[in-house]
Amino acid sequence: MNLRNLSIVCILSVKFNALHVQSLSVESTARKRLGKKSFIQKRERGKLQHIPSSEELQELATKVSRRKPGSSSHRKSWKHWSALAIESIRYDLSLNLPYSVDKAKFENLFFRLGVAADKGIMPSFEDRGARAGYALEFFCRARNLADLLMDSFNPRYTFPDDWRNAMLQSPMLGGGDDDEVEGDPYTMISLGGGPGFDAVGLCLAASFNSFGKESKAIKAIVMDYEEGWGDLVEAMDDSMRNVLKQPKISCEWGGKCDITKGFRDPSNAVCLQEIENSHLIVCQYCVAENANILKDSRYVFFRDMFEKALPGASFIFTETSPRVWPDFCKLIEEHCPYMKLTFNKSGRQMLIMKMDCETGIFMNEESKEQLRAFTKIAEYHERKITSGWERQEQKFRGSGATLDAVDYMRSKSRTISTAALEANDARGMHS
Repeated sequence: MNLRNLSIVCILSVKFNALHVQSLSVESTARKRLGKKSFIQKRERGKLQHIPSSEELQELATKVSRRKPGSSSHRKSWKHWSALAIESIRYDLSLNLPYSVDKAKFENLFFRLGVAADKGIMPSFEDRGARAGYALEFFCRARNLADLLMDSFNPRYTFPDDWRNAMLQSPMLGGGDDDEVEGDPYTMISLGGGPGFDAVGLCLAASFNSFGKESKAIKAIVMDYEEGWGDLVEAMDDSMRNVLKQPKISCEWGGKCDITKGFRDPSNAVCLQEIENSHLIVCQYCVAENANILKDSRYVFFRDMFEKALPGASFIFTETSPRVWPDFCKLIEEHCPYMKLTFNKSGRQMLIMKMDCETGIFMNEESKEQLRAFTKIAEYHERKITSGWERQEQKFRGSGATLDAVDYMRSKSRTISTAALEANDARGMHS
């Protein structure tokens, strides 16, 4: 190699290293700024609106929840009531936090959550001030789960019969005989569930559908890789009880859980113990940000989980983009043929139910067609990341974390309706 070529190589190497260091620096300091609708911003500026009391919420629920389930008036009443209830729980939690919010640290975490979904590498939740900010801002997770449960009443949603019946018979939707002797509680496991939003979602639906009375017993067990969530889960349980007054619904910290390792790993000992007694397993926004390690592990955690779960157990997965589902479906087809699945919310949610025996058909034709579209979205995202694309600090306003799906559809000159974009908006959305 002559001197001229050697000098060019050296210059390129220096520039590449400089860009790499700059990229790491940007990711460690970049912040996704909170908007005017942010609870933290409104609280700082003294612009919080009237927060309804628990008595007002109970009176309103008793009045409107008796409207015909699935009717337009019932859906509107639910939307109105649940929005008020969420604000009340959030406000109570803000007074009940075990430590204060670090706004700058949270805004940095907010940015890194998008990067994690892009690259499949989990961000750190180690900073407690950032965790406190997350606990106040991302109540959209509670609303996601509660709305999904309530959609079982809506005739416009074509859920599989097995799934719909299981939800309608659950205590969240007022199922079961009123004269039935109280037995073991309905149990939900929330994977990656800190600080307890999934438990709030169950409690919201159960409170609305209990007609002002006590709900039947529900136990939500929250597990997460970050053990620092424990005290925030306890605070969420206190605030949920303070506002909704449901003594038979509990939100418990179950300890550490690592979805990148199998059930034999000590970190998953509690999950192994609880899975065989659980009716519902919820995993929201954990797959995309762990995508790389999950692929390397061949999804061993979920293979073990599906095998150990009770027949009839239901699973809810929610993600920022449907591009992560093709690998999951391969897992189910090859190793878990006793599972039936469907997609919801334009692919943002995947709903699964374990059957009593091998069904041979694990999804219908509509779901298969959706899956083919999701595969193309995944391929487009992979090309985009491989080409060097990186998320910048200034985001496209309102896009959430699904720009890859939007970009792919635009590249094919397809029209994307506002409704479709809103349906795919997830973690970047404020409640």
